[in-house]
Amino acid sequence: MVELYTKEWSIPGIDAVLFDKDGTFIDSHLYWGQIIKLRTKATMDHYNIDQSHFEELCLSLGLNTKTSKLVEQGPIAISAREVVISSLAEKLETLGIKDTTETIRNIFNQVHKEFQKEIFNYIKPIKEAEELFKKLKSKNIKLAVVTSDSKLNTDIILKQLNLTHYFDAIIGKESCNQTKNTGKPAEIALKLLDVKPEYAISIGDTPVDFEMAQNANLKSSILVATGQIAEDRLKKYTKNTIKSLNEVFVK
Repeated sequence: MVELYTKEWSIPGIDAVLFDKDGTFIDSHLYWGQIIKLRTKATMDHYNIDQSHFEELCLSLGLNTKTSKLVEQGPIAISAREVVISSLAEKLETLGIKDTTETIRNIFNQVHKEFQKEIFNYIKPIKEAEELFKKLKSKNIKLAVVTSDSKLNTDIILKQLNLTHYFDAIIGKESCNQTKNTGKPAEIALKLLDVKPEYAISIGDTPVDFEMAQNANLKSSILVATGQIAEDRLKKYTKNTIKSLNEVFVK
């Protein structure tokens, strides 16, 4: 067991840590920003939408094109894909385009296939996270990824970034028929790790990661403001909030 601590708080008695992916150890602004642009362009091409609507359609998916940053309210990188699809469908309806949900789903799937050819140009690891991986593994702590992204996509990314060896389990959206906030994906991860929830914590960048920890009865959770949500807002959920994972020490 180890203790994770900062200058302001500590969490002792930890045997396992469940990490979110995007925004926690992968730069979500670069990665999801490009996906949003591609999805928007493909949607506009399909429906022959004027280029003047590009910014507002990107914003409906969660990207501020002026700052190249994801917006706090999402839905991208925060909510499940169906929520993202619904958000775009609602925006299209304001443009007089209806009954689009299934079409959008197909567009997204096609964009994903095409994006795989250039995906590694848009994957940037957050180096402070890897330093924490090293510290935890040196203490024989079990690590897992619990993400709303697919397990297949996560496997590819981890392999490309040479991070696979840090993790003992990977839970993606196809690993569980319930969303992260229910806590069920975390329960599956802990079963694979053979660790009881009272000896595990989660580390993520959104309130969903906090909710997951609560609903899975984890010992605690840490929220890090390296994603799209500001530190002040994250602190409303837990005092265990930090700007960067380099603030966390292990003993």
